[in-house]
Amino acid sequence: MKTIAYLGMDVHKDTFNLCALDGTTGEILGETRCASDVKLVKKFIEKIASNHKGEIQVKAGYEAGCLGYSLHDLLEKQGIDCDILAPTTMYSSSKNKVVKNDRLDAKMIALNLANNTYKPVYVPDEEDICVKEYIRMMKDFKTSLKKIKQQVMK
Repeated sequence: MKTIAYLGMDVHKDTFNLCALDGTTGEILGETRCASDVKLVKKFIEKIASNHKGEIQVKAGYEAGCLGYSLHDLLEKQGIDCDILAPTTMYSSSKNKVVKNDRLDAKMIALNLANNTYKPVYVPDEEDICVKEYIRMMKDFKTSLKKIKQQVMK
């Protein structure tokens, strides 16, 4: 039987806090704090899989924040299914609001993944990124054209 492990990640520029939760029993499979490197996340997942009997599937997630889509893209390239959670849609207990630390945040993200009590952030594909860059380029050209016209008129 294939078990789903939910990996909550509280991510910062320099460090990641990871918390893996068993999808069926709700027990914590492992917690750790590591440097902000996708290889270390993959190593943590492999360690969890080796300790767990049977086949394991991992669903990872982190709160939308300073890292944007870069971590999501790196995890997807490593073959790890990942969601970016919108912070305003996540369930948060009153205890977590009083006592706030990275370890509890990672656990709360894992619980939200397991219970599906969040809305994922839309991750743009390659075409969306190209359109966005094209619109920015056109805006820059219009701004520079306006400045040049103003200089000529002076």
